[in-house]
Amino acid sequence: MTKKIFALALLAVSVLTTSCDNEDDKSLNTDPTPATSVLSVGTWRVTKFEDRGVNKTADFAGYNFTFSNGNVLAVNGNDQSYSGSWSVTSDDERDTPPDTDLDLNLYFANPQSFRILNEDWDIISISDTKVEVADIDDDGPSDYLVFERN
Repeated sequence: MTKKIFALALLAVSVLTTSCDNEDDKSLNTDPTPATSVLSVGTWRVTKFEDRGVNKTADFAGYNFTFSNGNVLAVNGNDQSYSGSWSVTSDDERDTPPDTDLDLNLYFANPQSFRILNEDWDIISISDTKVEVADIDDDGPSDYLVFERN
């Protein structure tokens, strides 16, 4: 009986020590060029914005976002125009979920209502028509932002 327990324990230890270590697996999606190219085409609208679990999508209804070359982010709508900056950069931190290691960096000096978007957002998914980003908070509700092409 002791030999069986020892053999089982030895098997368990060998499985645990040879299993894949996720900390060593870095996503291969670290080239910002494809994401930059997608965002640079056309205009985009916010179809989802959750700030710490609170849905604030309506705050950005009627606004169109243009991600221009030179990292200029233009916002037009509701008889207003605003300017900010944007970039896509390789992320040096592990994302949760680990779909990419890219950040969408947004910055607005004004208006105050747009400063809530100032963040280095983790890109969760990106297609030709939809970009999903998140700011994952391990200690509370996370923030989510979704842009869809007009």
